[in-house]
Amino acid sequence: MNILLIIISLTIIYGLLIYIILKNVNFKKMIYLSISILVFFIFLQIKIFDSLGYPVISDLPKSFDILYVEKSESQFIILIKDFSEEDIPRLYKLEYSKDLEDTLNDAMTDISNGKRVIGVIDDSNDDNHYGISIKHIKKLVPD
Repeated sequence: MNILLIIISLTIIYGLLIYIILKNVNFKKMIYLSISILVFFIFLQIKIFDSLGYPVISDLPKSFDILYVEKSESQFIILIKDFSEEDIPRLYKLEYSKDLEDTLNDAMTDISNGKRVIGVIDDSNDDNHYGISIKHIKKLVPD
């Protein structure tokens, strides 16, 4: 809720500053000003929501650690950790397909059995739309 208030107040301040600068300008420029405020507000909202942990629809990394999968209506929400980045895990939104459900169910079964699995994007894999294939990693246990 606080982030929404910050976005709204930033938009109002931005609008007031532009209005003060352009208050002696014709009506056509005021329409441009209103449209720019709307675009600025939408841009801020999208960028802030992407940073807040909401699921994204962007492309999956080439290889990733599968942490959790949740089926929600006609989509999957998958929590993954990208191997190429030292960043925190990210939620991705994937469209539902039967083949993808089978692949992700197998992965979650293996995870619940204590196995570590990674997902690899393989363009030659026709099992699902995203080309996700599951690989198992042997756990290294110290002697």
